[in-house]
Amino acid sequence: MLIRCKILSIIFGCLYLPILISEESASFQNISIQSDKVTIDKKTKQLTFENNIRINIDGYIIKGSDALLSQKNEKLEIYGNPATIKSSTIDGEAEVFVIYPNKSMNLIGNAKLLNNSNSITSNLIAYQISPNE
Repeated sequence: MLIRCKILSIIFGCLYLPILISEESASFQNISIQSDKVTIDKKTKQLTFENNIRINIDGYIIKGSDALLSQKNEKLEIYGNPATIKSSTIDGEAEVFVIYPNKSMNLIGNAKLLNNSNSITSNLIAYQISPNE
């Protein structure tokens, strides 16, 4: 019986490990947020960043006036007039950026995105950051 449990544990581990690896690789690994003021609200599980926001995420630089990181809603919202994003492959701006752990983001309000010479303008742009970026 003990051997059967060990074998089932090994099989389960081999099947479950790729799922864990793929989930981990889909989220952002390196995040740095700088601002003039940070407020922590333990009750709502939110961090508020005010004035001169500079966020570095996996090679992307995002600038804005304010930001809100919500653990409960699992998203980072960056506000600006406009907020901007830059990397080696994209250059964009919008009134609000909403970034999710699965590397998707929404550019909301007067949104503009230049990606490898392709220019998009709209009030809402949904963008999925590819694993190669």
